[in-house]
Amino acid sequence: MRILVVAALFPPDGRGGAENSAGNLTGWLARRGHEMAVLTTAASRQEELHGVEVDGVRIWRLRTPHLYPVRDASVAASWKKPIWHGQDHVDPRNRRLVAGVLDAFRPDFVNIHFMQGIGYNALSEIAARRVPTLFLLHDLGLACMRMSMFRDGANCVRPCIGCRISSRYKAALVRRFERIGFCSPSRANLAALAALFPIARYPHTSIPNPNFYAPPRRERTASDRLRLLYVGRLHRSKGVGVLLDAAAALAATHRFSLAVAGDGPEGGQLRRRYPDAEWLRFHGYVPEAEVGELMGDADLLCVPSLWQENWPGVAVRALEMGLPVLGSRIGGLPELVEPGVTGDLVLPGDRSAWVEALRRVLVDPAEIGRWRANLEVRRGRFDQDRLGERMLAFMETIAGRSIAE
Repeated sequence: MRILVVAALFPPDGRGGAENSAGNLTGWLARRGHEMAVLTTAASRQEELHGVEVDGVRIWRLRTPHLYPVRDASVAASWKKPIWHGQDHVDPRNRRLVAGVLDAFRPDFVNIHFMQGIGYNALSEIAARRVPTLFLLHDLGLACMRMSMFRDGANCVRPCIGCRISSRYKAALVRRFERIGFCSPSRANLAALAALFPIARYPHTSIPNPNFYAPPRRERTASDRLRLLYVGRLHRSKGVGVLLDAAAALAATHRFSLAVAGDGPEGGQLRRRYPDAEWLRFHGYVPEAEVGELMGDADLLCVPSLWQENWPGVAVRALEMGLPVLGSRIGGLPELVEPGVTGDLVLPGDRSAWVEALRRVLVDPAEIGRWRANLEVRRGRFDQDRLGERMLAFMETIAGRSIAE
């Protein structure tokens, strides 16, 4: 089977879990014998690739006509963003770019991970060729141009006028498909999007991302203090400031360390928050291969998100490694963490609640040992092959036939 993957960001581009999930599924399907190709974006003409084989996958990495490449979205001037989104919806060059790849590769099936940044109007090119398509829902992008329903430090109560218009336009494009289905890794994200976008009209399901995470390369070391870890973007939606404030409130009376791995727009502000804190260390961006090493030497992963997290891969990776998770009770996190069994859940953004949750494990660190023991007997819950087979079966449901290797 010839399968085209459409992802505006694709490894090694992008540092988020969604991009890693796109790469993982593509690699798994390639190892199963499927002929894989990827259409993704380039930041410049010099970076372009045109059907070049990389690790057994043909890559089209193209500079789109957008005002700026999608990887620069977080640092682009605010006045440019409406122009960029207008291009993303209607620029006819998007269609021509995608049409060229479709005609060159002639796929039997399409997997869409990120259309935003390539151009939503190019969906009509896929639909016109009657290619069965799986749309993977890594976020709320079909309902929100920010993709998160999070703005000005808070979750949106309802979509704004611009997002409603955009969503109706996307729904009209989806109606052109003969065979299309939607898959989200979390039930929470699926339900949230179903309330805003007509996915109920089409085949839809929830299947965790079939990712593979390499185990740590060295043995776990002991420590005389509790080691807390945060891994992710340093963005307001991630709630890192809440975690730092809660930890700071306990630093004078309890022994612990907090490692923060990641970068983002709030990095500088967060570093200035507690400049002389001996208990706090910022690692900056950490390559994917080294995240496992940090987890291997941590006692508790903290995921203090404020927005409706879909399926944070960092939490999945930690749980598979036997590292308990203290996370916000929001989005897909309650589907991952069993309170009092494999970690705990805290009201998002509630500093007092986070202080109390951290205090409990600092006073009784044996609780974390019990959580680790519980995780040991749950190993394999996110096995890549098992989840990949489920994903492949759903693709066959969309296609209406068996997808041979």
